[in-house]
Amino acid sequence: MSPEVLFWVVVAVVVLIVLGLLLLIGGRVRGRRRTAALRRHFGPEYDRVVHASGGQARGEAELRRRLLRRRELDVRDLDADERERFSGQWAQAQNSFVETPHAGLRAADLVIQQVMRTRGYPVEHFTQREEMISVDHPDLVEHYRAAHESAVADTRDEADTEQLRQAMVDYRYLFEEMIGAGHPESTQRNLPQP
Repeated sequence: MSPEVLFWVVVAVVVLIVLGLLLLIGGRVRGRRRTAALRRHFGPEYDRVVHASGGQARGEAELRRRLLRRRELDVRDLDADERERFSGQWAQAQNSFVETPHAGLRAADLVIQQVMRTRGYPVEHFTQREEMISVDHPDLVEHYRAAHESAVADTRDEADTEQLRQAMVDYRYLFEEMIGAGHPESTQRNLPQP
């Protein structure tokens, strides 16, 4: 091989190595940015999902799946009449809770589901509701889980009055956020790119 050909072969190999390194570094930078965006958006839910999924790659894939699923939904804000109607139903659930905690808690859970259905969220299964709440209201998803666990325990007569009271408080946090409490823009979230 002539020295000139050898020179160009070496140059080509060096260029390929440099391009490969740049692609590798660029991929890692994009991965770190994606991780940072997911952490920022999901907060403590990020760590919970990564741990439950058995690792960062699987956990982040799950969170990206949730984001994609949420983008497919046509979720809307409630109008003023709907907010007023649901607020009335919520007040009835709270009043019912004072007299009969079990019935009040069930009523609160149903009001939450009705609000979600009206806004366009899937409501057939708790896991669907939980996942979509984790996307739009990551700061409240643990409250929702805790309230749901207490409601399930109540159906087995395993929840005491304090657990039921806390479940109503947890449901109220989510209810107020879901209806926008008179401020529908508070229910809008900018979703990161999956």
